[in-house]
Amino acid sequence: MKKIQRIALGLALLAALAGGGVGASAKSSSKTRALSGVVQSIDLRARTIQVREHETGRVVTARVPEGTLLRTSITNQPLVQIERLLPGMTVSVVVQ
Repeated sequence: MKKIQRIALGLALLAALAGGGVGASAKSSSKTRALSGVVQSIDLRARTIQVREHETGRVVTARVPEGTLLRTSITNQPLVQIERLLPGMTVSVVVQ
């Protein structure tokens, strides 16, 4: 009888830990982070840009909300809207 109770308790703890892990992984994707790199492509309809990161070399797709200004490497106009971006520009973006 005690062996069955221990097995049941172990399974309950395992289920609780697994449920907590799923919740934690879902929350981590909603954090904001800084993204810095070179623009690879721009989709104005979906309002997304693909950026190759300087640090890792990965290509990341970021959604740009309407009215957001992006920091670029252009000295005469450091803040621009997505419509003014060109592939090859260096940008710094805070993404969600």
